[in-house]
Amino acid sequence: MTGIPGRLVDMHVHTTDSPDAELEAAELASRAAGAGLRGLGFVAHVDFHPSDFCTGAFSAGGYDASFGRAAISGQEVMLLKGVEIGEPHLFMGRAEEAMAGRRYDFVTGALHWVGDRLLLDAEGFAGSTPEELVERYILESTEIASTSRIDILAHFGIWRRGLARAGMPVALDEAAIWPGLLGRLFEAMIDRGIALELNTAGLRRREAVTYPTPAVLSTYRRLGGRLVTLGSDTHGEPHVFFGLSRGAEVLAAAGFDRAFFFREGEPVPYPLG
Repeated sequence: MTGIPGRLVDMHVHTTDSPDAELEAAELASRAAGAGLRGLGFVAHVDFHPSDFCTGAFSAGGYDASFGRAAISGQEVMLLKGVEIGEPHLFMGRAEEAMAGRRYDFVTGALHWVGDRLLLDAEGFAGSTPEELVERYILESTEIASTSRIDILAHFGIWRRGLARAGMPVALDEAAIWPGLLGRLFEAMIDRGIALELNTAGLRRREAVTYPTPAVLSTYRRLGGRLVTLGSDTHGEPHVFFGLSRGAEVLAAAGFDRAFFFREGEPVPYPLG
């Protein structure tokens, strides 16, 4: 839990309701109270890509039950119930069926796959150039923002994880190379009220940078973006709530004096610092 200032809301926390996470929601709620966090936004993976590890694992009823247990143990912390839908431009309908008509505080959209390439791993970049795949990533992110019923776009730029694992340079600057494509993405997000997540998971990995980078975050701000969330992408030990303090500093340096959480689908601001 390195570097956690009080009163922040971690809007990207995975529990055992996702098969790639290891801590119960109730345990995380209790630890958030001890850390002095204002709140937690739980996200359960809802995936349908045929090659994804998490595909088919989501249980709406099981998630309801674990969230209820967390609400009992974490009464000092605001708990928000969300989902992370992988590739929602392709699978939104199936995801909503799996959610069984339940209402969630927020829906996060995430892009992990471009076609059959998992950009989180080195193999995703085999036989192609980073520039080709990153351009496709931006274009598909724009499709997500333009067509999917989401509240937050998660970890934009997470392809740097795959580049780092492949031993490739991660300093590729999408803000300089594709300003027009980023402009169209952010225009769609701003028009539809979709928040940009500042995800701190990259700070604990080889790439040692947030998703998105400060340069991309500044572009979003310059183009009129104001809705931002802060999330650690917690999956388990030893990185519970990791990097939130640094993430708040990155947001502040880009000109943001507040972040947002979502309650019942509506963005609610809170001050940073």
